[in-house]
Amino acid sequence: MSQFHQSLSAATDAPDDGPVPIVTHDPDTGLPWPAPTTPEPEFITLAQFLFEAVAESTDGCLVEPDGICRHGHPSWLLRLGVI
Repeated sequence: MSQFHQSLSAATDAPDDGPVPIVTHDPDTGLPWPAPTTPEPEFITLAQFLFEAVAESTDGCLVEPDGICRHGHPSWLLRLGVI
């Protein structure tokens, strides 16, 4: 096996290359969260949520970055496992 193939296979086996797990249940209660009604924000928007200390929930309400809106939808940061 050439050195190129070894480094290529090592790069593709990195744990960070896998899909991001989506958290579908409340970790505290174990109950499922409602399905999102808004599209998933882009990465830069998620970073802004952390910086500005206000985030959008999966139904569009504004909540704290680790919050859940009054309709039971978690923030996108919670749903995507960032927080």
